[in-house]
Amino acid sequence: MLKIPFHYLIFLIIIYSNGLIIYKFTAEKKNLNLNIFEVSILGLIFTGFLAVILNFFFPLTDFLLYINLILSLIILYYYRNEIKTSLSIKLNIFIFTFFILSILSIYGSGFSDDLNHYHGGSIINSDNSNYIIGSNFLHNHYGYSSIWLILHSYLNFNDTFLQDIHILNGIILFLCLSYFAYEIYDKKNNSKLIFIASFFIFFFLVKYTRLKEFGLDRPGVIIYCFLIYFFLKLNNLLIKKRKEKNIILMIIGFISLFLISIKITFISCALIPLFFLYNHKCYSFLISKYGFIFFFAIFCIIFKNFLISGCLIYPLDYTCISIVSWNSKDIASNILLGTELLSKSFNLYNGELTSTQYVKGYNWVKTWYSRNFEELNNFVLTSFFVFILLFASSRLKYIKEKFHLDNILIFLLLIINTIIFFKSPVIRFHHLLFILFFICLFLLIRKSFIKNSFYGAILVLLILFNFNKNIIRINDTNLINNPYKHIKSIGWYRAPTKQKIQNFEYYIGWIDAHPVGNMDLSTYKHKKLLWFDVIYK
Repeated sequence: MLKIPFHYLIFLIIIYSNGLIIYKFTAEKKNLNLNIFEVSILGLIFTGFLAVILNFFFPLTDFLLYINLILSLIILYYYRNEIKTSLSIKLNIFIFTFFILSILSIYGSGFSDDLNHYHGGSIINSDNSNYIIGSNFLHNHYGYSSIWLILHSYLNFNDTFLQDIHILNGIILFLCLSYFAYEIYDKKNNSKLIFIASFFIFFFLVKYTRLKEFGLDRPGVIIYCFLIYFFLKLNNLLIKKRKEKNIILMIIGFISLFLISIKITFISCALIPLFFLYNHKCYSFLISKYGFIFFFAIFCIIFKNFLISGCLIYPLDYTCISIVSWNSKDIASNILLGTELLSKSFNLYNGELTSTQYVKGYNWVKTWYSRNFEELNNFVLTSFFVFILLFASSRLKYIKEKFHLDNILIFLLLIINTIIFFKSPVIRFHHLLFILFFICLFLLIRKSFIKNSFYGAILVLLILFNFNKNIIRINDTNLINNPYKHIKSIGWYRAPTKQKIQNFEYYIGWIDAHPVGNMDLSTYKHKKLLWFDVIYK
């Protein structure tokens, strides 16, 4: 029972210390002050890139985690006096509350079918092996190679894998809830920032009560919201030094690259560093050491994708390199069409249109709407409810101000996310669309957002709502968090079956063996290339 909070603290120590060491040697040297939550979230992102690089050479075993933990403790001891100052922040009651809330969310999270899909197998393979060239043939979704799953492989203990899978989700929820609460009560922030931070925190408390449903999308949405706020906050600062601009651009660029590496549907976030580059004319970044570090990270992500699927960006088939024997061009083409058909509810269509005709134009809208009416209304009403709550808990004053360029950026993000939504209209992939819409609505109203006496009471009520949802779930399970036992009781466990191609052994399944997948590789070949296993046609 105590393993979960114990592992939570270990992972949090590693994340914060990794962020602290990066902060000390980059942002702090350029007089860019970041608070403890910003350092921690950037540490989480850096740890993800570290895991990507390490997995080229090593399995992401517990041994690497222990080494990182030892180094983290040394770092924390060395900077102990500064850390004490950082921890002496206001709102400790909120931070403690969100910590408990995230722990309860972990205990209240049951088994997620995403794990049984391809997430679990991907994590286990990275736990026990470096990248396998052509591993997309093991499971045709491994080519997505999400950095979030690689980070899960790094931040888990192998024998408690199914419990640790929720801890990272709990940590990002805790960090962002605490961060936005801290920013809301920071008197230096303007009313627009306070409204945006308030909308984020209210929305998360109302809608994100089940960590088991997080998958890849909800962590991505939470980090995307952090990126929007973090960018707006820094963009409002008077930045005089060119080097300071470069380090900010590097940080924003890394967050954006991390998001795109979680899932390609977050590609719109690339507009944010491009906007900063143009707005602040910091073109020297492109030939600076910070630019070199950023481009090296891009290279590592693309090279990882290339090794796993033979494609630079999977499943975009036109990015696949046909000349390599492990390329997944045909698979990518089929998956891209199949995913679009499924997301547009072609399986429920009874008309005479072919699949190609169905997805063209707006032929799919009627069938899709009848299938998603309830879920769509749920999210529209939830977002509208949060918007109304914010109006009820504030004093609004009309203000005359110029329409800032960063407001235009928010509208552009809404437009691009709407375009992406029409390509893949799965509502749970696009929570950001609803969030951006209501932020844009507030910007159009052009009112000054000032918290009134009801604000704190409403925030407390939403926290209690989230608490109550998870306490009920925990009560239903008698405080037993045993996903391994649960998947057997519901019949979703299957023993892995051993297969072999030449000298390469693999398993069909998703747990309890490695490397694991769901495909028969009898028509494929295997060879060794340096320290890599290669599966090829």
